[in-house]
Amino acid sequence: MKVLTSLADADLSQPSVVSVGNFDGLHLGHQEILKSVVKRAGALGLRAGALTFTPHPVRFLAPGRAPKLISTLDQKIRLIESAGIDFLFLAHFDEAFSRLSPEDFIQQYLVGGLKARSVCVGNNFNFGYRGSGTIETLRQFKSYFEIIEVPPIRVRGVLASSSRVRELAASGLVSHACRLLGRWVEVEGKLAPGAGRGRSLTVPTLNLQPQNELIPKIGVYVTRISLDGQPFANSITNVGVRPTFGETELTIETFVLNDTVPARVESARLDFLYRLRDEVKFESPEALRRQIGLDIKRAEKFFRLLRKSSSSGSSNAECHSD
Repeated sequence: MKVLTSLADADLSQPSVVSVGNFDGLHLGHQEILKSVVKRAGALGLRAGALTFTPHPVRFLAPGRAPKLISTLDQKIRLIESAGIDFLFLAHFDEAFSRLSPEDFIQQYLVGGLKARSVCVGNNFNFGYRGSGTIETLRQFKSYFEIIEVPPIRVRGVLASSSRVRELAASGLVSHACRLLGRWVEVEGKLAPGAGRGRSLTVPTLNLQPQNELIPKIGVYVTRISLDGQPFANSITNVGVRPTFGETELTIETFVLNDTVPARVESARLDFLYRLRDEVKFESPEALRRQIGLDIKRAEKFFRLLRKSSSSGSSNAECHSD
């Protein structure tokens, strides 16, 4: 997939089928829209494209109200590429861009720039100055391109939306968020040295410095971790402030189950599968060590059930309820 940042520098001579949106988290609703783009592009023999914004429009317009983003920009690019999109246009959202009328945006980007022959969007699509453009605005340009309205996706009655995914993850309900994402909640970043207590007082852990803004609620989770791009290993993770040791800084500490951890590791991707419990203050490191032993047993049981569900061919077996 080509990632484009300028209409002037990019080769956009070929017509395309496109969608426009923030695509934060690329939940099931977003995925359905991009499936429509890819399917229509294939039928017409055109390129499949998407246009998104950087930074998030609310981050520029009202920083104090900006949501904590589910995905980093790199994660979003990977997810959009995995949907089969041929090119992604990253529109820089600045003062000039924010003042584009819906009609000017259509003319400059969809008609003149991306040469859209078909535009796929959800029914709640808004764009242009103060979000005044809607799908009805797009229909005024039907002589230039067709409009495909993609219905929303609901899972067990819950609308798949970025805001709902944020609410669930922030509440610790990561497996509920998984249902709307169609995959685990993922956090990635660099690994940093810890305080060194784990090897002597509790269990050895890896300490993640997250690049993601959205971090699940403080607590202990069943997780999977990929170290430096290697296959995922089963693990448990504590998101918290280590109250047993009187600390206050938020950390993400992961203990890898039944796998050898390389001596030198720089980065990690961490999937949150299931919330085990709250973080609590224990009377001693030994009491904490005993509780971690119980957490490990519960995590191992979870992974056994997960393997059983996957081997039985259950639909979306990875997403379990809390």
